[in-house]
Amino acid sequence: MRKDPARPAAGAWAGAFLELLLDDAAAIEYERPLVRARAAGADGDELAELERVKLLALEVREAFAARRRRESELSALFDTASDLAALRGVDSVLTAIVRRARQLLGTDVSYLTLNDPTRRDTYMRVTDGSVSARFQALRLPMGAGLGGLVAQRAAP
Repeated sequence: MRKDPARPAAGAWAGAFLELLLDDAAAIEYERPLVRARAAGADGDELAELERVKLLALEVREAFAARRRRESELSALFDTASDLAALRGVDSVLTAIVRRARQLLGTDVSYLTLNDPTRRDTYMRVTDGSVSARFQALRLPMGAGLGGLVAQRAAP
């Protein structure tokens, strides 16, 4: 069967996926070449090939995203190690760790608790992002609430 010369070949549509990758387009945008190919009258084989190429492009997109995340994580780890190496004193180091954890996790508050075996409770050692003096001075009995349970079990 002869192809209509006015209709783009499947390879031309496939190039659109490369452009989408280059533009870091949202996943939903990868449907556009298929919609256009259908509108242009692509046959079943061409559409199947485009679907295959679309799935490959989405896999490449996810691999790029994973590598960007990994690069960001390694950069943050390097920055943290550099920051900690320059600090002296336990308080400075713990404060830097809690602050960096908050930044990396994107949370409003982060904190570090320590167990007090004499009082049989856990207490806030360092907080970041909390403006409440009561929260910063909080002590929890072992096993009480989520924080006390984590402290008691020494596991999340």
